Amino acid sequence: MKKQMHKWRPRKRVWIFATLGAMALLLLYPFKTTVVPEWSVRIVDEAGNPLRTNRVREVWQHYTIESASHQEVLITDGEGYVTFPRRTVRGSLLVRIGWPIVNALSVHASYGPSAGVYVLDHPTDSFLEDNNSYFPGQPLPKQVVLKSAPH
Repeated sequence: MKKQMHKWRPRKRVWIFATLGAMALLLLYPFKTTVVPEWSVRIVDEAGNPLRTNRVREVWQHYTIESASHQEVLITDGEGYVTFPRRTVRGSLLVRIGWPIVNALSVHASYGPSAGVYVLDHPTDSFLEDNNSYFPGQPLPKQVVLKSAPH
């Protein structure tokens, strides 16, 4: 009877370590999440004329996974279009559980993905139009109409 107990203990230890290792891998594996899908937007003036060679900034962040935002500035084409690629971020389950707890301690805490496009004035890079945000589950704005044309 004692021999069978000795045979079982090593198997049990291996099973326990394998289970703990698998759980650790699952908690630490950086799963990919889309923050904002590919975004094509047209920039026009109030008359509907395209704004060519205008600077447009996309800003994105997944508040549940990361602490800092990202940005990229592109130039509109001859028809006033600019296309930003899909934005992704990687985060482990541990980060996805822990970061919201840390974030909740902030007075201005935000959660989940957020993105926006901002039409920039040249040369100051101040915002000409900044009310074009992406909300998950809703369609991306496809056109931005500027109230006043850039200088």
